[in-house]
Amino acid sequence: MQRRAHFRIKPVNDRTAAVPRSPKNASAAPAGDTPAVAANYEAALEELEQLVSQLDAGQLPLDQLLTRYQRGAELLAYCRARLEAVENQIKVLEGGELKPWDAP
Repeated sequence: MQRRAHFRIKPVNDRTAAVPRSPKNASAAPAGDTPAVAANYEAALEELEQLVSQLDAGQLPLDQLLTRYQRGAELLAYCRARLEAVENQIKVLEGGELKPWDAP
């Protein structure tokens, strides 16, 4: 008699688990081993600012323009997701109500 493996799927409640990833066909990493978009929010924001400067300069060939635009869109989605996750954590800490920041 054959044994069947039973797998239990755990629900994912962590919103940061849905961090956008770069497309598999755009990276040199092996399939299924795509790296995260950025190491952290600050690194993503810095790279995004550099990309915007390059795009604004208007000196890129068309293929590089498209590639950098796509990378910028990935970084922007990552930054937005991280900001939303932090905002949700603040809401939890503030008892479900987001309170405005007071200037010192």
